Amino acid sequence: MKKEILRINNLNYRYNSTSRLENISLCILEGECVGFLGLTYSGKDLLVQLLGGENEKGGGKFTVYLEGEKMTGSRQLREKVYHIAAKNYKIDDWTVAEYIGLVDTGWLQMLLHGRVLEEEVGQYFESLSLEFDVSRKIRDLTELEKRIVDLVKALKKGAKLVIIEDEFEGMDTKDIESFAKTMKGLIAGRMSVIVNSHSNMIMHLLSDKYIIFNKGRIVKKCPKTSIKDNKQLERFLLGGGTVSARAEESKAAAEGIADENIVYRVKGLTLHKGCREDFEFVRGKVVTLLVLDSRLKEHIFMTLSGRKTEEDTSYILGQHCYENVSPDLLARKKVVSIKVMGGWDEIFTKMSIGENLLLPSLRKISSLEYISYSGGMEKMAAENMEGDEREQHMLAGSLEINDVISMTLERWYIYNPRVLILFEPFVMCDAYGVSIVKSYIKKFVSRGTAVIMIKSREEYVEDISDQIIRLE
Repeated sequence: MKKEILRINNLNYRYNSTSRLENISLCILEGECVGFLGLTYSGKDLLVQLLGGENEKGGGKFTVYLEGEKMTGSRQLREKVYHIAAKNYKIDDWTVAEYIGLVDTGWLQMLLHGRVLEEEVGQYFESLSLEFDVSRKIRDLTELEKRIVDLVKALKKGAKLVIIEDEFEGMDTKDIESFAKTMKGLIAGRMSVIVNSHSNMIMHLLSDKYIIFNKGRIVKKCPKTSIKDNKQLERFLLGGGTVSARAEESKAAAEGIADENIVYRVKGLTLHKGCREDFEFVRGKVVTLLVLDSRLKEHIFMTLSGRKTEEDTSYILGQHCYENVSPDLLARKKVVSIKVMGGWDEIFTKMSIGENLLLPSLRKISSLEYISYSGGMEKMAAENMEGDEREQHMLAGSLEINDVISMTLERWYIYNPRVLILFEPFVMCDAYGVSIVKSYIKKFVSRGTAVIMIKSREEYVEDISDQIIRLE
């Protein structure tokens, strides 16, 4: 009989007006991997924060049991719960032994007994039937190896519950499947795992069962196999509603591309090992560049968007060729970009919604440009923004994440760009956020905008991309 790892009984907790938990009861057994599903402010993120001992504010009493032991506070939870996230690997100069040894070894001891530490950690890997060179630096590990090392660290720390909040950047489907297999072998009889990811694919590959949240309550507990398709999942997430995008007229595919339809060319963009490639982007088409390597992916985005320039790379817009560009220059030529969809860096939190809509970004549009366009943009804002006019006077910093996504995309839609470049546009999106982004992409394309997406995986883009290019 499997042992209980986590039990919560009738948890009620309110953090603020939008984040709350009501009558939460659940039980997770050893060896189980449970996916938490839900939209933003559904309650799943708040519960994850409470379990990780990260949220001591708010109101309400709750009791959490780990292996039958009552957790009396956040400090005790932090000792028993381990987080796996991409930020764990930012300090990459440690060896594997040092990374794991920091669990229970001070800096001075680690420096004095480095050889002993390597031997102890190496023996621990062997006891788990894992062959691993613990003298390797974290930076030299593959993304798959980093996650496996983190699991071993959780075990060495004595954690009973692992929370995975990771989008597994730089890993393809096979890598994630390999991680899932290793993970399930390591946690069997030892601990449990909660997965809290925005990616449906990651949730499906890692989880054995789902717990679905809606408006602060659990609305479904089930094996993942009982969810037949995304439509059924959306009904649970939205409480009976469906995610729908505005219908768009389909376009007949042209057999050839006329030269005048190519709105943006970038020549000599550096890829791996000094290899250079030319790219052409067509009016009204969606092109997705799939790049597994996270550094190369960011390099391609930064170069295409003009945020970083390199020698021997040229940019052709219409009949004009530029050797050196900047986001400001490209924006004036109607080439715009979004690096963090739904992030605060893309908006001005202390400005109103209306002001954000009329001022795409001080870094991209000069004050003279703003003044010259503001009249026309104000008119377009009135035509395109839905909802009460008073809402446009709210501060942007008070918005929820899906509203931030909508406002960011609406702002550029009003500006009517020739080219829109998106970096991992779905990484912060819940199911509704995904539908918002897809709907806006279709709106941009219907106007003739060339949309470029830079992503690691095909998830969410197969149905909206005219072309998918894999860059190794």
